[in-house]
Amino acid sequence: MVTLSLSPQVENRLSILAHELGKKEEELLQDAIISYLEDLEDIRDAEYRLNNPESYLTLDELEKSLDLKD
Repeated sequence: MVTLSLSPQVENRLSILAHELGKKEEELLQDAIISYLEDLEDIRDAEYRLNNPESYLTLDELEKSLDLKD
């Protein structure tokens, strides 16, 4: 379990949005955190691939590996 302190402004925005969407505040927070973590993971993976060119395939290599190349 995680405890989170929000500023009154953020708490108010969260409350209003949750009410408007008919969702619980906890549900919105969990969705937001999951989305943010996924974005961070994508950024991490992209940075790794940019710094390690051997870790990715060219389009030609991908097509060949999927037998899409004529």
